[in-house]
Amino acid sequence: MKKSLLVLIPIVLVAAALTLSALGSGTPGAQAGYGQSKPQGQGEYKQDKPYTRENPGPWAGAEDKHLPQITYEKMGMGLKVTVKVDNHPMDPAKPHYIMWIRLEDGMGKVLGKHAFKATDPAPEASFELKSVPANLKAFERCNIHGIWMSEAKVELQ
Repeated sequence: MKKSLLVLIPIVLVAAALTLSALGSGTPGAQAGYGQSKPQGQGEYKQDKPYTRENPGPWAGAEDKHLPQITYEKMGMGLKVTVKVDNHPMDPAKPHYIMWIRLEDGMGKVLGKHAFKATDPAPEASFELKSVPANLKAFERCNIHGIWMSEAKVELQ
């Protein structure tokens, strides 16, 4: 009995650890990259969805430095999309910078992603799309202020 109990205990512990790990990474927020964020000097907080102009979370007043700006132009049968974040510092000393920009269509399909370092110039990324989606969503991740999102309806003339 003692030998079978000694064998069973590690199996149960491994199963419990795997279950907890799967539960922690299986949430939609974790899959989308929201999850935990640790702002400098503010402790930890949970970001369940990206911040927007309408919902800046604890960062009211920081919208203009964090909301991605989407511009686009027709290019052949597709679209050239530029996403930038104006007036945001790229400061390796603090550090405070935009970590990445991601572009999605209106259905959540990732169309492109660009990573940045704190030493990079102003965060701007261009994406050449082979087709023209009806809607675009741009996300950016500030290492201090979390993930921000803007949306644009594609209207070509």
